[in-house]
Amino acid sequence: MNDKLRKLLVGAAFDPHWTCAVCGREIFGGGYFCRDCLQKLPFNDKAFCAHCGRALDAPAPVCDTCANRLPALDAGRSVFCYEGAIPPLIRKFKYSGARWLADAFADDLARLYRESGFTADAAVYVPMRKAAQRKRGYNQTELLARAFSERTGVPAICPLVKRKPTKRQAALAGDDRMKNLEGSFAAAERHAAAGKTLVVIDDVTTTGATLQAMAAALKKNGAKRVYALTIASVSRKGHKNPKS
Repeated sequence: MNDKLRKLLVGAAFDPHWTCAVCGREIFGGGYFCRDCLQKLPFNDKAFCAHCGRALDAPAPVCDTCANRLPALDAGRSVFCYEGAIPPLIRKFKYSGARWLADAFADDLARLYRESGFTADAAVYVPMRKAAQRKRGYNQTELLARAFSERTGVPAICPLVKRKPTKRQAALAGDDRMKNLEGSFAAAERHAAAGKTLVVIDDVTTTGATLQAMAAALKKNGAKRVYALTIASVSRKGHKNPKS
């Protein structure tokens, strides 16, 4: 049997529930993480910003970033802190074709949605430029939103388009992230968000620039309220150089 055929057969037979997504150890009884790794996952269930959901190093109503501007986002939450096993898992999901991780992350996004008391008419994923999506092969936030939709019954939509190319947010810091996204999102269809309460689904909250830009564009298009749910958020001390 040649290597190409062997890889094809292994891929066809692979079930992500067989091994832990973090350590690769065999697991039984469902789920995506072994018991040891699950206990070590950095859940963002302590201090967090009421506006963007980003993890805080100490209890406070809002983070420094949100305190310094009037946020378009009404509220946000993230499942994990961006540390430990989470950054490599997110990079694997975004850049290495591990699309199945959308299901692993969506389980917790759906749980957090219910616990947060959010009620949304639709889940909005972050649009990508066509060239960027062709290069990557998929839009990871669309995969997340659709998996989230399957678990909650909240329809996944994308009422916005990204109308200009931007630099990778991970390569920028602070105010440069906001400037990078200024005017980058626009309505794909007039009044598509009018009167609706929406929840934006994204992978990482760093400064909250993407979420704020999305929320502003959605409200400009008539959205009533905009919430956000992300896989992970970066604490203040991790702001300068997140590598996602």
